[in-house]
Amino acid sequence: MKLGISLALVAMAALGAAQTPPACANVRVRRNAATLSSSEWQAIGNVIQRMHQDGWITRFGSSHDRLFSRIHGNTAFFPFHRRFVLEFENVARTYDPNFTVPYWDSTESFRNPAADPLLTSGALGTNGQAGTRCLADGIQANMQLSYPNNHCLRRNFNNGDSINSWYAPEIISSYLQRDTSLAKFREDIEYSIHGAVHLGLSGDMDSGYAAQDFSFMVHHANLDRLWWDWQNAHNSFLMYDGTGANGAASLTDVIPDDTSVPFNGATVESVMVLGYGNVCYTYDSSPSPPQAYPGAGAAAPPNNAGQQGQQGQQGQQGQQQSQPQQQGQQQGQQQQQGAGPAMGPNPVLSGSSDLTNRILESSRLQRSLGQDFVNRFFPGLGRSFMPFQRRAYQESKAKCSHSKPLPYPPRLTPEWIHMHGFDPERVEAFHREACEIVEVLNNSTYKSPY
Repeated sequence: MKLGISLALVAMAALGAAQTPPACANVRVRRNAATLSSSEWQAIGNVIQRMHQDGWITRFGSSHDRLFSRIHGNTAFFPFHRRFVLEFENVARTYDPNFTVPYWDSTESFRNPAADPLLTSGALGTNGQAGTRCLADGIQANMQLSYPNNHCLRRNFNNGDSINSWYAPEIISSYLQRDTSLAKFREDIEYSIHGAVHLGLSGDMDSGYAAQDFSFMVHHANLDRLWWDWQNAHNSFLMYDGTGANGAASLTDVIPDDTSVPFNGATVESVMVLGYGNVCYTYDSSPSPPQAYPGAGAAAPPNNAGQQGQQGQQGQQGQQQSQPQQQGQQQGQQQQQGAGPAMGPNPVLSGSSDLTNRILESSRLQRSLGQDFVNRFFPGLGRSFMPFQRRAYQESKAKCSHSKPLPYPPRLTPEWIHMHGFDPERVEAFHREACEIVEVLNNSTYKSPY
C-alpha cells in the first residue's frame, strides 16, 4: 500500500514537472513607445503595411470582434489579450525578427491626451479628417479595411479636436496596491484606463474590431504590463479567480480563439508567467521574470524595476536581449502579500512607468495622507508618515501654481457599457469611488509629480 502511494506521488510530481513551462533562453524587452525614434516607428509602420497586404490586420480585427463577448467582462480578459498581442508580435517577427510591440503608457498624458507624442504624424497618427474621420497620417495613414465592410481606418477624438482627460497614475496605483484578487483588478482596469483610451480615440477603436488599429496593440501591451506589475506586487503569478470565459475560472481553461488567429488549445496557465514557455518577453519598467517557475518553490522575484528598462532603452526598438534569470540587483525587497508593511516607497506599486516619478508619488502620498486613507486606497505604502494634511485653499494662486489638481476620471459611455455587457450600477459605483480618490488627493497637500 505504501509502495503504491509512493509511486502515485512520484507520478504526480513527474507530471507536474513535465507541465512546468521551461524558462526562455532569451527574453526580449517591450519598451515604452514614447522612447522610440522616428526610424523605429517607420520600421513598425513598414511591418504593419506588409501584414495588412497579407491579410493579417483584417484577421486580428475580425477575430477580436467575433470573440468579443467571451473576452470582456470576465477574468479571461487578461490572459486572452496577453496571448493575442503576443500572437500579433510573433506574426510581425516573421517580417522583421527585431519587431517587438512597444507599450503605450497613457498615464503620461492623462491631463491632455491629444498632446501625447504617440498621437502625432510620425507615430500612431492624429485625429481623423473632418467628415469622413479617416486617418490620414501616422504609420497607418489612409489604410483601407474590408472588415466588417469596406471602410477607411477611422479615428474620432471624443471631445472634438481634443480628448477628455484619462485616468491619473495615482488612481491606477491604488488598484495595483489594494486589489488582492485578479477578478477585482481586472474589473478596475477594464472600467478605467482600458475603456478611457478606447473611447478617447474612438473611431475604429470603440468597435469590436478595434484590433485593426495598431493603437489597440500598444494600449493592450500597457494593460498587460500593469497586470505583470500587479502579479509581482502581490506574488500572485498564478492567481486566476472569478468567472472565466466558460464559467468558474481555472488555469486549465483553454484561451478563447478562432480560426483567424488560432492559439492551438493554449491554456490560461501557459501565459501566466512572463519569461517562461512561449511568453518570452518582459517590460522595460517592470521586474524581470522570476528565477524559478511559481509553484516550483519560487518566491517573489527581486524588485529590479527600471534596471533592465535602462538597458532596453539603450538598444534599438525590439532588439532581442538576453535576460539572465539570476539577476539579483534590487532597489528594494519585493513585499509578499501578508508579509507586513513596506517601510518605504516601493516603485513597482504605481500606475506610471516613470521610475523617478513613481518614487516621488509614493513618498508624497505617505507624507500627505493619513493612515486611514493609506490603508483604504494605497495599502502598498504600508504606513503614513503624517496625519492627513488638508490643503489650505486660502493659499495664493501663485504659491500653488506648480501643482495642478488631478482631473476627475471620465465615465464610460452607455453604448460602451451595453457593448461589453457591464452592469451599469456597478460601473457607476466604480466611477464614484475613482472620483473619491481624486477628491481625497486634491483636498490634501499631495502634489502630483505627473
